Amino acid sequence: MPDTILLYGHPTCPNIGPVRGLLTQSKVKFEYVDIHQDGDAAARVRAINNGNESVPTLVFPDDSTLTEPTVGELQSKLETLGYKVGLVAWLIGNIRPIVFVGIGVLIAVLITVLRSLGIF
Repeated sequence: MPDTILLYGHPTCPNIGPVRGLLTQSKVKFEYVDIHQDGDAAARVRAINNGNESVPTLVFPDDSTLTEPTVGELQSKLETLGYKVGLVAWLIGNIRPIVFVGIGVLIAVLITVLRSLGIF
C-alpha cells in the first residue's frame, strides 16, 4: 500500500484515538499497527525514534515521519500531501484540550456563582 500512512501505536497511548479520528475524518488511507503485538513494528519505531518506542509515530508514503505530532503539525503535513482537514477532524484532534478548557470554564463559572451567593 504505497499511498497508505502507517500509524504506529499501542492501546494505552492516549494520543492514538485523536490521531486516528483526525485521519479518519480527513479520509486518509492509513494502517494502524500495534507495536505491542508486532515486534518488527516496535523495532521500526525504535529505529525512527533513537531507541524509544514513542507513539504515535506516523510514516508517510514519502518515508518522512512524525512522532507524537501536535494537531497542527499533523494537519500541516496532511495538507502538504493534498488532504483537507475539516473542522470536525480538527475538533477530534483537539478534543482533549477542548474538554480541559471547557471544564476549566465551568469550574470558574461555578466558583463565581457560589461566591456571588456568599456560599464560597
